[in-house]
Amino acid sequence: MSTQMIRSVDGNGNGDGDGNGDGNGEGGSPWRRAHKPDLIITSVLLVVFVVAFLMAKGWRDLAAYFPLGVSGAGVIASASFLVRVLFFPPKPEAPKTDVPEAAKSVAEQEYEFFKNLALRDWITSICWLGGFFVALVVFGIYVAVVAFAVSYLRFQAAKSWWFAWIYAIVLGGVIYGIFGIALKLPLPAGLLSLG
Repeated sequence: MSTQMIRSVDGNGNGDGDGNGDGNGEGGSPWRRAHKPDLIITSVLLVVFVVAFLMAKGWRDLAAYFPLGVSGAGVIASASFLVRVLFFPPKPEAPKTDVPEAAKSVAEQEYEFFKNLALRDWITSICWLGGFFVALVVFGIYVAVVAFAVSYLRFQAAKSWWFAWIYAIVLGGVIYGIFGIALKLPLPAGLLSLG
């Protein structure tokens, strides 16, 4: 018997190689099927959250509430995901055959989208982002949000003036209501102090 045949036949004569005799071809223990990048990233995040939690325990009570809550939630989420990665790994997928264009995964669709962007598209996007941040620094958050929303919706998204203005005013009002009234948090006022 060749070495290839010895490796591919498990103890019960099934050729799936996972050793459990079911012949389903799932390929090894859950530990061997664990997605290694998920395992590494989750382990690192768990360590970071545990260290952050332990550091925050040394702070005064009032200062420690938020970091303890965030790092505690991070520890719980990381630990639960680590259990999922180690003990409940995904089953191997069947090989894909002819997949129609409409059935491509989101990642494949995004790759195709970004691959087909021209230099002009990238420059336009960077100019919109840069314009927003310049307006933020000069005029403040409230004026920048309203001005950016109106100009972007009208000229880039080709929406009507009515839609752009209503959207911008509602957005500015929501931001002011949350940060200015409810939370009483100051937001950037800009160099002209208009915000």
